[in-house]
Amino acid sequence: MRRGMWAAAVLAFVLALAAGAAPGAAHAEEALYYGTIGKRLAVHASGDEKSGVIGYVEAGTVVDVYSRGVSWARIDFNGYQGYVKKKYVERVQRKDPFAGSMPGTSEHVAVAYVRENLSFKPEGYRYAIQVKAGSWLSIEEIRNGRAYFPYRREPDNVSVKTDNLKIYDFVPWDEAQPGDLLYAFTTFYTTSLSKEGNAGRLHNIALASRRLTGIRVEEGASFSFNAICGPYTEENGYREAPILSGESDMGFGGGVCQVCSTFYNIALRVPMVIEQMNWHSQGGVSYLPAGFDATVSDKRDLVVRNILPYALRIEFEENEGVMTAFLFRDYEE
Repeated sequence: MRRGMWAAAVLAFVLALAAGAAPGAAHAEEALYYGTIGKRLAVHASGDEKSGVIGYVEAGTVVDVYSRGVSWARIDFNGYQGYVKKKYVERVQRKDPFAGSMPGTSEHVAVAYVRENLSFKPEGYRYAIQVKAGSWLSIEEIRNGRAYFPYRREPDNVSVKTDNLKIYDFVPWDEAQPGDLLYAFTTFYTTSLSKEGNAGRLHNIALASRRLTGIRVEEGASFSFNAICGPYTEENGYREAPILSGESDMGFGGGVCQVCSTFYNIALRVPMVIEQMNWHSQGGVSYLPAGFDATVSDKRDLVVRNILPYALRIEFEENEGVMTAFLFRDYEE
């Protein structure tokens, strides 16, 4: 064997060992996802800053993604497996959208209608969060007479008693009949008018939610958020409000991105193809975990394609700081 070929073989073997796998082991496991690298990254042998660096992957590279943990994503690197910071692996997609939810998402099982005012207090909060009657909450778990659900970026779910809730279970997409609820997702926002520009934000959230309610997406068709809600101008009914783009600036349509992000989290959990999406920033937003928000503007859109064998209908409900998106199998025309 020539010296150059021998050196290449040794290097490949060393990289494989550094990645914690024998040569070729990466190919024994099928990657279920793929994503785009957002910046030049060091690829580590394990999910630890102190582990060895086995190489670098350039911004814009599309890579196979095996898994996503809290901080690290395990990716394919030159035929072997390595670890990179999860927040820089963008636009992660399921290779088979029918195979399950996107990596890192939590599974919700039902949505609950709030019949009487209630409250919950996340750990470490000084004051309880109030939820008005008439709100809807997407639920992850129902256990021992309590309904559990995520709140903003808190690491642990919060809960309320089920006594004052009317609960509607989701129907699996392959069992759904016309009119059945496939999924719902809730996010929370502040209603305080002492915060600069928040009155405009509340107006914009309500306006975009109304425009999306009742939208039908035909089988095989793509849904463009901007086609329904844009342009984000005063002439189109929007008011000035804080816009999150790394820093908070004022602009027409501020708050619409939370409406978009709420629906985006449904698209992550049901069989859909995400054709276009953009994050606000690597750090994300205050109302969702990093990597689960989607921003829109006159130049950025969220576009998803309905690959289910029937038409879908989108609905929105927002009430005093609680916003929930719904996805139904629509009735036949």
